[in-house]
Amino acid sequence: MHEESLTSDAAARAGSSRVPAQADINAAPAFDAKAASAELLELAAVERVICVDDWYAEKEDDGENVLAALAEGALLPSDWEQIAKVIPGVALLRDPSAPLELLQDEVRDRWVSLDEGGREAIRQIVDDRLGPEGVGLPGEEDEPAAACLRDLLAGSREFLTRSLSDWRRQRAILLADGKSTLILFDRDFSREGASQNAGEEEISGLLRDAPENWRIGLLTHTVSPDDAEVEAWKTLSQQFEADSSRFLVIAKGRLSVSADGFPRMLKLTLLAPALERLQGGLAEAVNGTWAEAIDKVGRIDPYTLEAALNGDRLTDGTWGPETLLRIATAFTQDSVRAKLRADRTVHVSSELVTSLSRVKMPSASNSDRVRQELAEIERLEYFESADHLTELHFPLEVGDVFAFQKFADKPHKFEQQRNGDPAVSESGTLSLRRSGEEHYLILLAQPCDLAVRADGKRGNDLEFVRLAPLKSPAKGRIITHPGGGVATSFDLPFFFEESGAGVEVKLSQQHYIPLTALDMCVLSATGEGFMFAEQEMPNHLLPNWQERFKHLRAWVAKQVTAYRAMEPREMSGKAADQITAAMTGTVASNRLEALISLSHSAISYGVRRVGRLREPYRSALLSRMAQRDSRDAFDPSLIDKTKA
Repeated sequence: MHEESLTSDAAARAGSSRVPAQADINAAPAFDAKAASAELLELAAVERVICVDDWYAEKEDDGENVLAALAEGALLPSDWEQIAKVIPGVALLRDPSAPLELLQDEVRDRWVSLDEGGREAIRQIVDDRLGPEGVGLPGEEDEPAAACLRDLLAGSREFLTRSLSDWRRQRAILLADGKSTLILFDRDFSREGASQNAGEEEISGLLRDAPENWRIGLLTHTVSPDDAEVEAWKTLSQQFEADSSRFLVIAKGRLSVSADGFPRMLKLTLLAPALERLQGGLAEAVNGTWAEAIDKVGRIDPYTLEAALNGDRLTDGTWGPETLLRIATAFTQDSVRAKLRADRTVHVSSELVTSLSRVKMPSASNSDRVRQELAEIERLEYFESADHLTELHFPLEVGDVFAFQKFADKPHKFEQQRNGDPAVSESGTLSLRRSGEEHYLILLAQPCDLAVRADGKRGNDLEFVRLAPLKSPAKGRIITHPGGGVATSFDLPFFFEESGAGVEVKLSQQHYIPLTALDMCVLSATGEGFMFAEQEMPNHLLPNWQERFKHLRAWVAKQVTAYRAMEPREMSGKAADQITAAMTGTVASNRLEALISLSHSAISYGVRRVGRLREPYRSALLSRMAQRDSRDAFDPSLIDKTKA
């Protein structure tokens, strides 16, 4: 405390001698759009840029600015009087009550006969009133975009501006000179007497006629600088029926509002063909290689194949075709990589992508559409869907995700409320009402502990297994990478399919769940924890799990018989609830509920399997759990850590 007082006093005495605030040395420098554009063109080896716009067409001086100012009522009667002094013989301009459209007609009729001095004098009157920008004529939005394009792209490369008519006259010569070219077309050429889609028509022809070293962009005011560019590109791609990778749609709003967004689209325009070649190279390599891989799998002799499909793989519950896929994938990856390494086009395209990606761009968040598509792709890397897990009855595995939900009805009341006969759904389960939101938990047990042996039992006689809840992170925190640095949790990105949001695995909030419930999720046709005492064995069960099914079915029959003998209808209070919980193993878990149906001789748990975490993330999750379980404990500090 004393030291702090001295410091404060010294600072007060120093007054203005305090060290002034310093600039942030880590602050990012201002983005130079012109330098970035020049660097992109240099790296892409573009020798020439051509801009085709009706703005560059010669315009007849018809007094458009003056007429627009009159039509909009932007001039005062005093301005009319001054204009009347320049134009001899006018009458309406001297009449303050004259209609605006008649004033406009009068000036238009006399404008042609005025000399340049008279026209300039009238323009000066309008500029004095409205400023150089005037009232904003139709098509004048092209002027700032055109000026910005010249500023960004001229200087470092040959830069040509052409009207549509000039371009059409010189088209053949420009296409034949061999120069690597970026050409940017306006969409609407109505000011030159062409159609509003003339730019599209020119691009359609160029996609067929232009050399491979030409890149094409459609610059337009008719789309906004967001996903509308993508939608317009998709529409035109179908319309052109040509190589759509050679052109992109760019909103002129990127130029007229801020030049910072244009280099990003310029980069994409230059990269699009290289990206297309990379996709094509991969497709070509994979198409041929899959057939080769299948052929290699087919040449494996029965002795080797039998050994691969049996032994430990069968004991651990691996589905035979999954093992074949693993072998075929190994063959395929090796061959595809070899073909890609030998493909010069792939190397050249990859080098261009790498070099252009190094050009620094201002940080900008991806659009919702882009984020959604990337999240869907990345989610496939993290999670397996429940479909094949359920249909093929894949055995339990660490990283299996389960949804828990409470029942709306309690034992034994649900059958009484349904006249003793709850409905059976098409999938063969009871139609039991649920209440509240679903809660997700993930399985954390060791794989060897989960393995079912040949007798349908687990070697350790394990009855309960640990699961940890998946919870949304604290408000404002976004999960983008797996793992995370906190020992008591594990981050999983992209858990929710619709939003792409991630979750935290709360390792410190573990629950113990009876394995019978989770095993039933494996054995049911819907992934739900459910089984009839007389249920038929499903297809696709592995041998060990066929035996496991028999054990569980016998257990269900035994529990139902015992429950029936207790006459639950006669029990008062919560006795039926407590007995059900004891008989189904749900006493210790506040997440899981169970119901016993006497009318259908069935047991139903409020849980279903909804997915599985893939490798290597599930092994990393298991390692994090092991680290937490084995963490060191220390004696508490002698100094109280509570706030004074």
